[in-house]
Amino acid sequence: MNLLISTLPIYLWVLIIIGAIVVVALIFFLVLFLLRRKKSKKVDDSSWLLALGGKDNIASISAIGSRINLSLKDKEAIDREKLKELGVKSVLVMSNKVTLVVESQAENIANSVNSSLNN
Repeated sequence: MNLLISTLPIYLWVLIIIGAIVVVALIFFLVLFLLRRKKSKKVDDSSWLLALGGKDNIASISAIGSRINLSLKDKEAIDREKLKELGVKSVLVMSNKVTLVVESQAENIANSVNSSLNN
């Protein structure tokens, strides 16, 4: 073992140590990333449906980034207070659609509500 240590040049030892640090850092960040993905909350689609005026009020729903785009039959039927409780940061009402701005899980929310609409 002493022969191996004395025969390798110092730059190889430095490369080995740097390589080991990089591997440990990659494993650490990979574990953090996987744990963060698992923390996504279960979406309570019944609360979302109530806040949006019920199943019959929703014509279509989709998500892009942190926004949920809706086509509603009656825009006045939405419960803005309930939406704020559910984590909606702002509600944008336009002539033909409603956009909800949420911090995270827009796709999960839209998919959950969509699956409830199809049942």
